[in-house]
Amino acid sequence: MGNVRSIPSELVILGKNMNFTRYNIENRIDEMKSKRARIWHRLTGIIKSLCLFLLLASLFLGASFSYGLFRGILDSAPDIHKIHVGPTEYATKIYDKKGNLMSTLVTEGSNRERVSYEELPKDLINAFVAIEDERFWSHNGIDFRSIMRAIKGVVSDDSSAGGGSTITQQLLKNNVFGGGLHEGKFERYVRKFQEQYLALELEDQSNLSKKEVKKSILTEYLNTINLGANTLGVKVAARRYFNKEVTELNLSECTVIAAITKNPSGLNPITHPDKNAIRRAQVLKNMLKQGYIDDARYQEALQDPVYERIQNVNSVSQGDDKPYSYYTDELTEQVVDSLMERLNYSKEDATKLLYSGGLRIYANQDPDLQAVVDEEINNPDNYDTAKYSITWRLTIQHEDGSIVNYGEKDLEKYLKEGRGLDFNGLFSSKDQANKRVEEFKNKVVVDSDKILGESIDYVLQPQASFVLMDPSTGEVLALTGGRGEKKQSKTLNRASNVLRQPGSTFKILSSFAPAIDLYGATLASTYYDSEYTVGKKTFKNWYSGGYLGFQSIRDGIVYSLNIVAVRCLMDTVKVENGFRYAESLGITSLVPEDANPALALGGLTRGVSNLEMTQAFSVIANKGRFQKAKFFSKIEDQNGKVIIDTTEDEPEQVMKSSTAYLLTDAMRESMESNRAFSSSVRVSSTSTRAHFDGMSQAGKSGTTSNNRDIWFIGFTPYYVGGIWAGCDDNQVLKDSNSGEYNGGTGFHKDIWRKIMTRIHEGKTDPGFQRPEDIVEEQVCRKSGKLPISGCFADYRGSAVITELFAKGTVPTDKCTYHTSWGAMLVPEDLRDLDTDDRYFRYKVKEKSSDEDEPSGDEVIISEQGPSSKKKTKEEKPKEEKQKRED
Repeated sequence: MGNVRSIPSELVILGKNMNFTRYNIENRIDEMKSKRARIWHRLTGIIKSLCLFLLLASLFLGASFSYGLFRGILDSAPDIHKIHVGPTEYATKIYDKKGNLMSTLVTEGSNRERVSYEELPKDLINAFVAIEDERFWSHNGIDFRSIMRAIKGVVSDDSSAGGGSTITQQLLKNNVFGGGLHEGKFERYVRKFQEQYLALELEDQSNLSKKEVKKSILTEYLNTINLGANTLGVKVAARRYFNKEVTELNLSECTVIAAITKNPSGLNPITHPDKNAIRRAQVLKNMLKQGYIDDARYQEALQDPVYERIQNVNSVSQGDDKPYSYYTDELTEQVVDSLMERLNYSKEDATKLLYSGGLRIYANQDPDLQAVVDEEINNPDNYDTAKYSITWRLTIQHEDGSIVNYGEKDLEKYLKEGRGLDFNGLFSSKDQANKRVEEFKNKVVVDSDKILGESIDYVLQPQASFVLMDPSTGEVLALTGGRGEKKQSKTLNRASNVLRQPGSTFKILSSFAPAIDLYGATLASTYYDSEYTVGKKTFKNWYSGGYLGFQSIRDGIVYSLNIVAVRCLMDTVKVENGFRYAESLGITSLVPEDANPALALGGLTRGVSNLEMTQAFSVIANKGRFQKAKFFSKIEDQNGKVIIDTTEDEPEQVMKSSTAYLLTDAMRESMESNRAFSSSVRVSSTSTRAHFDGMSQAGKSGTTSNNRDIWFIGFTPYYVGGIWAGCDDNQVLKDSNSGEYNGGTGFHKDIWRKIMTRIHEGKTDPGFQRPEDIVEEQVCRKSGKLPISGCFADYRGSAVITELFAKGTVPTDKCTYHTSWGAMLVPEDLRDLDTDDRYFRYKVKEKSSDEDEPSGDEVIISEQGPSSKKKTKEEKPKEEKQKRED
C-alpha cells in the first residue's frame, strides 16, 4: 500500500461530480433527442393522418361528386316509360274514291311509310345487323366489345374500326335525342351516358321476350333511318331506288340500302354509286363472315349489275314530284279545318299532323269524273280565243350597287303611258308577250347593269273553274281550279279560293228562294218589270228593248229578270232577310255592306267562290237539305284508327222540300226553249245552251256587268255542277262597243253541257221526284191569282197557266189586272212606266158589281203599244235582239 499514491479527497469528489455532470448532460441530450423524435413521430403521424384524411375526404368528395354528377345525368334522362322510341313523323297518303293513291303529303323529316317486321325481307334484316351491330341479337343494349373496338380505333386513328353504338342506341339517338345535332362536347358525353342507360332499360322489358324486344327495336330502327334525299325508312327507300315494295327486294338490293346508312348523302346510290358499291361490298363480306349467306350467294350478289336498275328507275321517275292537284289543294285545307273544328287542334298542330302524321285520307274524288272535267276544261276546242296574261319579274343591279325590281305592272304602265297603247293586260300570244318584255328591258336596262334574275310565267285566258258534287251526300266528286298546266302546289284555285261576282245566279239564293220559302210568295207571285229606282240606284234588265210589265217569280227565273228579282227582295223578302238566307245556304263571303238592293243581283263587295255557289245550289237539288261540301269521307291515323268520319254527318233541313222542288221546276224550264209572254219585247229563256238530251236537268246562268264573269250552276237527279269563267284580272269577255273580245259570254255553258253529257252516259233518267205537298192550279200569269174570263182573252194570247204550288199557298183571290176583253188594268201608281202591259190604259167612269170584270166602263185614253208613236196595221212591234244571254 506504501507504493500507492493517495488521491486527495477533493479531487475524488470533483471527479465524481464531473462524471455525474457528463452523465446528466448525455442523458439530457438523449432525452431531448427522444423527445424530439417522439414529437416528430407524433407530428408525422398527425400529418400522415391528416393527409390520409384529406385523401380519403377528397376521394369521398370526388366519388360523391362523380356519383352525384352521374346520378344527375341519369335522373335527367327521359323516362323510358313515357317516351316513344319509334319515329313519329310519317308521310300522309290520300286515296281517291276507287282506292287509287292520289297524293302523298310530306314535309322535311316525314317522307316515310311504316313497315311491319313481317314485311321485312330476311336478307334486309341480316344486312343491317351485319354492318351496323353484329351482336344485336345477343347483347342487352350495349356492346362492350364494340365500345372497346371504337376506343382502340380512336387511339390508333383507325377510322375503319367502326362505332361503338348499337342499333338500340342509334334508335334512341335518332328518335329521343334528335339525332345528337348541335351538341357541344359535354352535351355529347351526357347524351352518350343517357343513351346507354336507356338502351339497357329499353331492352329490359319483363313483359316481353328478348326476341320480341329485339324485333320491335329493329322494326322501329328500319322505319327511322335516313336513306338519302329525304328518303326515310326502308319502305320508301325500296320504292325510291328500285320501284319495288320492300317485300320484293332481293339480297343485292337489300345490301345497297343497308350500305347507305353510314352516310346518307355520300353513299347515295344514285349520286355516288361507286362509294355505295364499296360499302355494299363490306356489307356482303360481313354477311358471309357472320354466316348469313354462303359463298354462292355472296358471289352472285357481287356480280349483280344492281346500279343499272337504280339508274333506270331514276331516269323514269324524274319529274314525278308533281305539284298537288287543285282537288288536293282544297282537300288539305278542309282536313286542317276539320281537325281544328272536330278535334280541337290548333292550326299549327293540325297542319303538322296532316303533313307528318302518317294519316290515311279517303278522298271523295271520283277519278273517272275528274278526268272528264279536266279534259273538257283544258280542251282548247272549247274556247274560240286564246289570250295570255303574264307574271314577270326582273331584278337588276346598277353600277352603283343599287338594286331595282320590275314586274308586269311596270310593263303595263310603260305600254299604256310610254307607248300610248290601249293595253288591257292580255297578249295575243306568248311571242307577243316576250316581244313586249324585251322592248321594255331595252328601255330600262343599260350596259353597265347586271341582271340578277328574271322569270316569266304565262297564264291562259280566259280562265275557268268547275265543281262537281253529289248533292245527296255533299261529296265533291271532281274539282278543277283553272285551265293550263299547274306548276306548283297551293297556287291560285279559282274553284274554291277566288271570289268573283255571281251575277244572276244569286237571284235564286237571295231573293226568289227566301220569298217562296219564308215570306208567303209562290212561283205565281208577280212583280212589275219596269225601270226601277231605289235611292240613287236605277236598276235595269240585262237585255235592251223595253220592259215586260207584270212577271211572276217563275218568269224571273226562266228569263233572269233583274227588276223582278230586286222588287221581290225589296217588297217581299227585305234585304236583311235575303242576306241571312244566303248565309244559311253556306255563303260565307258576305259582308255587312252587301245588305243592299244589289244583293238580289249578286252585286257583292267581295264576291263568292264557285265551290260555295255549287254547294248552295246542291241544297235545292237535295230537297232543301244542306250538306257541307265534303272532300273526304274519313281520316285514319297511322295505326288505322278512324279519327274523323264525315259520312256520319247529318244533313240540315234549311229549306222546305216543297220550295226546293218549285225552284227546281222553274230552273228546269229555264233550260228549255221558251219566250216571254209579250207583244213587243223578245226575251228567251237564258239557259238553253247548257241543255243536253236524255236527262232531267235544272239550272241558272249568270253574267255580271260588262261581261266580266259568266256562271252556270245546274243539276240533275245525280249531280250538281258549277262552272265559272272569266279573266283573272277582270278584263271584259265581250264588249260590243269597243270590239274587245276575250272569249265571249256563252262558252262556259258549252263546257258544262259537254261534261254533264259525258258523265251521264248510260244512266237512266229518274226525273225530279215531286213531293206530296205540291199541287197544281190554274192562275193568271199577270196577277198570280185565279183567272177571270179576261185572262183567257189577253190580246197577247191566253194569260192563264197551270202553276205549281205548295199545299196551302194556292191563291183564293181573282185577277184584278184584266178587263173582260183582255186588256190590262195597270194600277195607277204604275201607269206612267213604259212596259208591255201599257198597250191599253183605262179610265174608270163608274163601278160595276160584276165580280169577273173590273169595276166601271173602260175608255182607252192612250195608243196601243209602249211608245207614243201610233201604230198602223202594217207595223209590227220591233223584235229586239238579245245582245247577251243574261
